[in-house]
Amino acid sequence: MRNIRIASVSFLMDDTPHTVESNLERASHYIQQASEAGAQIVCLPETVTTNGIPQPQHSIEDAWNPFFAAFAQLHSIAIVAPFFVKEGTRCFNQATVFDSNGAIAGVYRKVQPTGWEAKFVTPGDEFPIIDIGIAKIAVMICMDIYFPEIARIYAMKGAEILFWPTTTHGPTQSGLEAQLRSRAMDNSLYIVESNLAGHPPYAPYNGRFYPGNARLVDHSGDIIAQTGRRAGLAIADIDLDERRTTSDVLLIQSPDDTRADLESLVRMDLFAKEYAAIAKNQTRHYDTLTK
Repeated sequence: MRNIRIASVSFLMDDTPHTVESNLERASHYIQQASEAGAQIVCLPETVTTNGIPQPQHSIEDAWNPFFAAFAQLHSIAIVAPFFVKEGTRCFNQATVFDSNGAIAGVYRKVQPTGWEAKFVTPGDEFPIIDIGIAKIAVMICMDIYFPEIARIYAMKGAEILFWPTTTHGPTQSGLEAQLRSRAMDNSLYIVESNLAGHPPYAPYNGRFYPGNARLVDHSGDIIAQTGRRAGLAIADIDLDERRTTSDVLLIQSPDDTRADLESLVRMDLFAKEYAAIAKNQTRHYDTLTK
């Protein structure tokens, strides 16, 4: 058995503007709470340092790594910390993963920025598997969930847990849940969502649109922990050695074992051939947005 306790944050957003300092203070509070609850890894929401800040693209710094590294080491907890980073003249929407010793275990850069982001964010082009010692994890960010290929690639590369930090509110809550469950079930992955919450919880008629719902979904597509629309932590214990079965759907072996069966069935060579052919005639929308 490889038991892991995971925490994910439904991050409280105030009605008044935030600052980087207030966001970091609130993040540190959630990290401490997760550690005190016995979690070994905690996931913070997308762009955690600049949420609620007017024109966040102008508040990008390179000094946030030491903050999260120090808290990871202080509380002996791994942290998935997403924030904007600069590299030369380019900006990336990046999730930096700190291990429980405070070292950077790996980074993921959002592959599918939104239309607004595409005006200043450079898309990433790698799908890294990040080894934090207790598990092999992967990250996708917000808009990435609309592209099923990402979760499938991670599954085929050996990811055990897929983290999904986001700041989304739709287009519908039921649609987001369907996507989350589908990515988990189709790829035999645990998926962990971190999002933003308002107070009072999700009151769109008052101009508030933060849905909360930090969630943990297991490899069968079941939600095993969630905050609902309120701020706070969703926490769950999982066993990474638990057998992931398909209830005789695939009929390759008995009993069916999802990950092994998927690896033998997925026709990656055929998919790659078709995508390569389509890509030859593709016009990238990002290119038109950034001109």
